[in-house]
Amino acid sequence: MKTVAVVAAACALLAATTGCGSATAYSATAVAVPSSSATPGELARVSPTRSGEQIALGNGLTITVSAPKAFVPTGAAFPSVPRAVGFEMTVHNDGSSPYSPTLLSLSAVAGGAASRQVIDSAQGYAGAVGTEDVAPGRSTRFSVAFALPTEKVPVVVTAQPDPAGGAVVTVFDGQA
Repeated sequence: MKTVAVVAAACALLAATTGCGSATAYSATAVAVPSSSATPGELARVSPTRSGEQIALGNGLTITVSAPKAFVPTGAAFPSVPRAVGFEMTVHNDGSSPYSPTLLSLSAVAGGAASRQVIDSAQGYAGAVGTEDVAPGRSTRFSVAFALPTEKVPVVVTAQPDPAGGAVVTVFDGQA
């Protein structure tokens, strides 16, 4: 019986320290971007950063994310979806050791549900690819896209530089 009490206390402590049940696992200051300045294909958004600003990922890594672009995937895209949103991303390494871009994990949640990454090479959305390490002082650039429902929904895109223990950082938070 004492073991059960210890396990229950450990679970309660774990839930309290990890924020289990919390709707948001990050904190960011929102900056409104007027929709009147959006160009065709560009989405008006509210984001923790403005497009083009560097976002720290930790260990000397930063990511710069473009404004989102809505598009209709081609018939060759995978998965086959009616609508997607794409981002140009640049990872810069100011750390002291090379960074392998294959470690970068990008995720999206659209309308409260996990969103799949869309590969549409015909439109330049090949995802975070590359097998060459990014040397200190260097950058790598790539385009990623995520599936969206046909109606506008809240979208959150996060980046994790190392799935084995790196922090998850929000790189986009807005309507798409």
